[in-house]
Amino acid sequence: MKNQIAAKLNGISNLEDRLILKNVLNEVFLQMYEHSETMYRQLEDRVFAEMEESPHCYDVYTTAVLRRNIDPVHSFLRPMRTEDLTEKQYDMERIAETALSMKPFPLMKVFFSCDYRKLKQLLTGSPVFHGAIITNEGSLEATFTIRQDTSYLEQVEKLYQDFINNNVPWKTINHPYIFRFAEVILQKCERQPDKDESIKEIKVDFGDFGQYVHYDVLPLWNVETLQLKANGFPMPCQDKINFEHTINLDGTGVEDGYLTVFQDLIRYSRRTRTALNITASAASKETWSVVRIIRPTQGENEKQDYSLVSNAKRQEFTDILSQRSLRVIRTEAEIRRLIASFVAAKNLQLSRIEIVSRKAKEADIGESYEMNFFITDEIRRSDYQSKLMLYFTTTDAENFLNCDLMSFVVSEVQWHYPDYKCEGVLL
Repeated sequence: MKNQIAAKLNGISNLEDRLILKNVLNEVFLQMYEHSETMYRQLEDRVFAEMEESPHCYDVYTTAVLRRNIDPVHSFLRPMRTEDLTEKQYDMERIAETALSMKPFPLMKVFFSCDYRKLKQLLTGSPVFHGAIITNEGSLEATFTIRQDTSYLEQVEKLYQDFINNNVPWKTINHPYIFRFAEVILQKCERQPDKDESIKEIKVDFGDFGQYVHYDVLPLWNVETLQLKANGFPMPCQDKINFEHTINLDGTGVEDGYLTVFQDLIRYSRRTRTALNITASAASKETWSVVRIIRPTQGENEKQDYSLVSNAKRQEFTDILSQRSLRVIRTEAEIRRLIASFVAAKNLQLSRIEIVSRKAKEADIGESYEMNFFITDEIRRSDYQSKLMLYFTTTDAENFLNCDLMSFVVSEVQWHYPDYKCEGVLL
């Protein structure tokens, strides 16, 4: 633009007219042009400053550990529920009411380390177990049932909402352990215990499943919720309604993933390389709830009671290329590439793929389960006409998580191919 103005001025032969026009342009037009250029440049810098997310920034790592072995200062693993850290306290008054009214009452949680196919039969079979409640006054014979615990599943569903609100692409959370917790329900006991009695132990005869039952097990993941303060003063937005609050991430770790917990007053949240910018209607707010997904340091591999698993992908060129493309490639080779890209699938091998009619009687029954069970906002048919059957083999037959890891990769295939009902079978 400046070159064009100079060329126009040089074309004016009358020097007096040239001087007048030059003064007018310098005093008004050029200053306006330079101001507009500055504003456009700032806008451009702001857009490009929105961080192109690191491929591993939002990877979720999960495991389980006995309560007595938990490390309270672990570098990246956190309990999913902080209340699990305290030892279980039994409410004798509620137990006494249960004994009197015969209403079921949840007593405690247990963890099953058997193959998921066995666990599914147990949970759907509604068996009744016999046992005893040992108190300081003696022993009370009792009967119990179990049901799947959903408290940890609700945590994953809540995390999904945080991903969606922050416009961060969702990736299935590979947490096989949370599907293995069950609540032990007291159905009835032989007499009503006294409210002053204290429980010393609860014994339940799980029969053949007793060898798989573990007590005081806690699920862990690399996710925590922080209360972070904004830095400096909030900047008014151009709409003259909202304000932009900036949270500096240098103190908590710029290499980690961050998700703003949305409330009614929050309009928008965006991440830059070193900060989290929150647009909200509040002119002043001391702290903001932020979900932090802690990235493990390279080479860190501490021994846990149960294997550490994740939804991380191998950083291959073909995977990076596919992430940049919005097209869904409907080939067997692409499905194999997708499955092989996950670190968790290192011991799984896709044997074959079959597309069968949903109503076909000879079709195999899938052994996998849906890990994204809470996603109900997808636009897709609920009455699938065809099933995409994925048959797997494993190189680690002794791993009790094989069905769970298969379910994870099948859930990811389902996420990419919503036109089919995807099911997995372990050969």
